Amino acid sequence: MKGIVDRLEGDKVVLELKDGNLSFDIELFPENIKEGDIVEYLDNKFIINELETKERKAYIDNMFQSLIDKEE
Repeated sequence: MKGIVDRLEGDKVVLELKDGNLSFDIELFPENIKEGDIVEYLDNKFIINELETKERKAYIDNMFQSLIDKEE
C-alpha cells in the first residue's frame, strides 16, 4: 500500500489513498514523518519513499512557480 501523508492528528496519521483517506497509528511511521511524504507499507510499518517525495515536491514547486510567472 502506498499513500501520501495528508495530515497528522494527535497520535494518528491520515493518509490520502487512491480510494479515499484512512488514518493509522503514528507508531507505524518513522519519527520524522511530515505532511506531503509519500509512504509505503512494508514489513508491518510505513517507510518514507524519499525519492518519490522529493520528485512530488519538485513537481508541486514547479507548478506553483509557473502560476506565479503567469501573473507577472
